[in-house]
Amino acid sequence: MSGPVPRRLDFFVVGAQKAATTALSAKLANHPDICCSTPKELHIFDKESHDWNKPALLEVSANFQGCGTELLWGEATPIYMYWPKSIERLAEYNPDAKIIVSLRHPAYRALSHWKMEVFRGNDDYSFARAISDAGRARVNPVHRIYSYVERGFYAQQIARILEYFPRQNVYFCKMEELYQNESATLSSIFSFLGVTAHSTEGGTQYVVSVDSSEVIFDEKGEIEYLSALYQEDICETARLTGLSLGTWIDGSYDETYLQRPHQRRDAMTLQAEVMQ
Repeated sequence: MSGPVPRRLDFFVVGAQKAATTALSAKLANHPDICCSTPKELHIFDKESHDWNKPALLEVSANFQGCGTELLWGEATPIYMYWPKSIERLAEYNPDAKIIVSLRHPAYRALSHWKMEVFRGNDDYSFARAISDAGRARVNPVHRIYSYVERGFYAQQIARILEYFPRQNVYFCKMEELYQNESATLSSIFSFLGVTAHSTEGGTQYVVSVDSSEVIFDEKGEIEYLSALYQEDICETARLTGLSLGTWIDGSYDETYLQRPHQRRDAMTLQAEVMQ
């Protein structure tokens, strides 16, 4: 005789990687009606070794110790929107789940991703080489580490999410909205999740400076190259999400304005950025 079906998760932050998902998860976890997993990234639906014949039987309660069943349970694994079949598996697990997608300008996302992997010792390519044809050939066709450029083509990933989940179950935002207007953006997300507004002032930062003094590269040229590469995809992403992304393609976007001037540019700051 089979036992009861395990408690299913209510919501997922599925990406994008390096788009403040760590900070967003922390803010959500501060809400009294929400419980987020420990650790933040459960990496359930990108796990190829799992038997996916019965996804509804996944048991995740061990990652929600002390969380009452009356609370909303959720987790944030930003590879889900990129990794093949993750969204399909997630939909089979809970077709009624709420999906949150935070997006970052794809060129700056790629740069941040590359810095993280260099910091971790996972890549010794320069940024220019990592985003070149030779660097991208390492992906073939997906890769957890080297997908600096590929993860930034959001439109196809978003189309896949909307194929498996109704539009009303998907929330899209831009990382800069979380930084510039945190209170209003989080209130909107709380409303989307069906919980009351809650103060989240202080604490977690969304964007931090990084110390790249030991990594020699001229990021301006690479940012311009990637911005041109992504232009058509950004337009399609705007159409699919309803987000206003004009500044991402008109040449005026500069992410450095998001960074607080008083932040320390040292190894600890780099580590903080790596964890975003």
